[in-house]
Amino acid sequence: MEITGLDDIIVWMCDSDEKLKTDPDNGGFTYNGDKGKVFDPVTGEELKGLFKIDLLSSRGATQANISGLAPTVSRVYGSNAVAEVNTGTEQPTIALAANDIPHEIYDLLTGLQKDKFGGYARSGKSNPITGGVIAHSQNTRSKIDLYFGFPMGVFVPGELNMQTDTENPSVVHDALTLNAQARGTDLLLYEKFYSNEKDFNFTNMIKYLTNQTITDNTAGNKNPTDTKGNPLSDK
Repeated sequence: MEITGLDDIIVWMCDSDEKLKTDPDNGGFTYNGDKGKVFDPVTGEELKGLFKIDLLSSRGATQANISGLAPTVSRVYGSNAVAEVNTGTEQPTIALAANDIPHEIYDLLTGLQKDKFGGYARSGKSNPITGGVIAHSQNTRSKIDLYFGFPMGVFVPGELNMQTDTENPSVVHDALTLNAQARGTDLLLYEKFYSNEKDFNFTNMIKYLTNQTITDNTAGNKNPTDTKGNPLSDK
């Protein structure tokens, strides 16, 4: 499917148990009003723990460059010919960029810690921030929305090059990269969702990728299920 432009990017952070961080007092995102918040398109309920990088919150998302989707292939030779072909595992990364992500969000994503001096500090000890990304685009001819989701990975900051203004201002935009990894609960590496699919549901997609309880919309009783579709016990 042809991809046209980049509408927005949704990011989130997880704790060491792969649980979504939702509490601002315990490392979760803070917001300026509704800027950056994500809502259920049907009920209007806020989907907590997420930040949407878009025109309103960050003066626009500019890049979601996905690479490393192709697995490595190695050939083993014998008797002057290819005896076998071994296929490795994909190592995808998604390089993100936006014009003006709020520093409270960007600094958390890149592992900085807020201190009592009004700063966000980086210690010499490794502090990887795990989380996920959904990049959203739309095919303008068919009006089909594509959501490319990575449920788990490690965020790393982009480089920063500050320079003097000349007759033109020197503007540095925000960049960071998610190095994707398979989710521990089900080994999901990435998934593509399409809005024209019969079973597509925006909120269930969010909850599935962020490892939360979802609802099976095809079931008459609307019983909640886990991320593998197994019914949850009421006990």
